[in-house]
Amino acid sequence: MKKLWGRVAVAMVGAAISWGGGPARAGAAEIGAEDLKVMRQELAKQRAYVEQLEKRLEAQETKNEARAKAQAEAIAKLPAVEAGYDGGFFIKSKDKPFSLVANGFAQFRYTMDALEKGHTNQNFDVGLARLALSGNMFDPKLMYFMQFQGSTFGNNNNVTMLDWWMKYSFAPEIALQGGRFVLPYSRQFYTHPGNLMFSDLSEADYAFNLPRGIGAHVSGKLGPVSYHAATLNSVRALDASGQQNVGSNIGALGRVELDILKPYGYYETSPTAVSDAQLSIGAAVAYNPVDGPSSTFQNLIVKDSTTNVTVDLGFRWDRLSLQAAGYYRHDKFTTPGLSDGNDWGYYSQMGYYLVPGKFELAGRVSGVEFDKANVSGVFQRTTAYTAGLNYYIYGHNLKLQSDYSFLDNSRFSGQPKANDAHRFRLQAQFLF
Repeated sequence: MKKLWGRVAVAMVGAAISWGGGPARAGAAEIGAEDLKVMRQELAKQRAYVEQLEKRLEAQETKNEARAKAQAEAIAKLPAVEAGYDGGFFIKSKDKPFSLVANGFAQFRYTMDALEKGHTNQNFDVGLARLALSGNMFDPKLMYFMQFQGSTFGNNNNVTMLDWWMKYSFAPEIALQGGRFVLPYSRQFYTHPGNLMFSDLSEADYAFNLPRGIGAHVSGKLGPVSYHAATLNSVRALDASGQQNVGSNIGALGRVELDILKPYGYYETSPTAVSDAQLSIGAAVAYNPVDGPSSTFQNLIVKDSTTNVTVDLGFRWDRLSLQAAGYYRHDKFTTPGLSDGNDWGYYSQMGYYLVPGKFELAGRVSGVEFDKANVSGVFQRTTAYTAGLNYYIYGHNLKLQSDYSFLDNSRFSGQPKANDAHRFRLQAQFLF
């Protein structure tokens, strides 16, 4: 094909010279020998030029073929990867145990607090905004997790490292974890906040939970029994800062859960109707040396120490979800003149889908009773009565939650009479 095009080019050049060599076709016969010689020389030059172009074209094609081959070989050497969405945006290697999953979560909340004898406060908040990265590396059994959070609660706009841990699963029966992680103490707090029945935790869980800590954790599942054990730094309440130990003591906790029917799991309500009944019960104990600042949520100050116990139950069937928990805490106070205390708390809640997968009616009663006045301004007793209505647009991934609470408050003896309060919350959430 190349030679054919060369001949065509020579013919075209020859034709151009022929047409340009005389004023008319009739005069072509009168061309002398000298003119023919000149024409042949011109044709020879054109042939040489065309041959040179052919060589350059062949060289360029050879370079392109070599470049394409090199690119194909380089692509073949790249690790085969797969990307998409499956409970989170992911990218993973097909032939090596490396993966990265990205999840996002945010709650936007309106809150109105109205004291029966006092002022009314209204607020908009970005309650929780989180970005989580997780996956496997080097070994399919080695998992990592890191999570960042921003929030306007507490009148700030900070971004913090919420969780950062690694876990190696030897088998379903045993796994080792180290880092900063959610503690398996309270069932309600161990549940992802995006899967709660109400827009926030119960009053009892705020007062008694052990939220997060830095330490080592072993866990596993033996048939219907799950277990957790951890040793860690002092655990701070949700309204107390810090995470490193000041004193010499360290905390410890253990949890056991039994699946009586199908596992209830750690989500408080299911937009998808459950055909087989689920029932699980759990219990946890913990020791916590309080090294952080004082907490009005938990009525504790630095250098106090607590022994904690909680029991819980979760039942789900069809459109119905039930969950309850009780809390006990023995306090060793360091406030001068204050003897040990015994605190109690509980919550019980129920949700029922009026329209399967869409509208859910929910109710909860939660109570807290502190034994001693250890932190200024803390109520001795609070009972919260809450009713809620939830609308699930795409399950927990996109939903609207609303609830109203009446808070019945009582102060310690000798303090001014407590002021009861009303609270309304409206919250929008997305989760991917």
